[in-house]
Amino acid sequence: MEDDRNGRNQLFGAMESGISLGFPDLPDVFFDEMRRCFRLDGGGRMLALWCGAGRFLPLAEDFETVLIVDPEPGRLAEAMREADRLGIDNVILLEGGIEVLHPRMGQFRLVVVQDAFLRKDRKRLLTFLGKMTEPEGGIAIADVHRCGPLADWQKVALEVLRNRIGGRLPEGWPETLRHSAGRHEQQRTGPPFRRVATFTHIWTRKLTIDQAVTGILSALCPFPGVTFKERQTLEEVLRAALRDVEPSGLLEERLRLNAVFAWKGESPLTASL
Repeated sequence: MEDDRNGRNQLFGAMESGISLGFPDLPDVFFDEMRRCFRLDGGGRMLALWCGAGRFLPLAEDFETVLIVDPEPGRLAEAMREADRLGIDNVILLEGGIEVLHPRMGQFRLVVVQDAFLRKDRKRLLTFLGKMTEPEGGIAIADVHRCGPLADWQKVALEVLRNRIGGRLPEGWPETLRHSAGRHEQQRTGPPFRRVATFTHIWTRKLTIDQAVTGILSALCPFPGVTFKERQTLEEVLRAALRDVEPSGLLEERLRLNAVFAWKGESPLTASL
């Protein structure tokens, strides 16, 4: 019982310290900066390793092929539906994390990886991803965190989660979600990536209650031992609690995206100077 309580405290402490509830859409300025920095022109392949990797569909037209890797099958299904809706036919979806990647997949012009996937063995994983990157290619390491204190609706959502499923969350969440204010300064690369540039963007995300609830459940699932009926109840309780705190149905949160762009050789921008 004490271990469960400690685990819950760690989890919610991590979420309160800066985790966005759900998987927000990434800002267009981030995609524009990647197009500019990596000189994307519709050629080559991109690998996106991300929780909610379907957010990278806007870059599909900038490559011949895009491989999207996400550990949650529900999010992959959502990405497939969105790709079909947009008429995107050059995207391959793969369930899993970094463990499903293999050198036989070939090399990519650009690898985009969520910083959380690198935290256990950063040097080895970057070396591995470097071998999957073309000689003139690069890598973008990024993460999105909440910026500023919890909004009222986020406090309410966290309280619902504490009360309903605080002891049955997926193993590893406290470590997966842990964030410190100095993390951006630690986002450094080493060999084989030698040229580095940083990118930061702060914006306000606007979302509906439906979008917030869907994002929260997607981020927290699957719940060990939680039945379909319990999930339905949790969804209903979340919706009702959020409607009480924000009758307009419109929510906001302030977000910060930190990214490191790195190249194996001269960056295209440096080479053109």
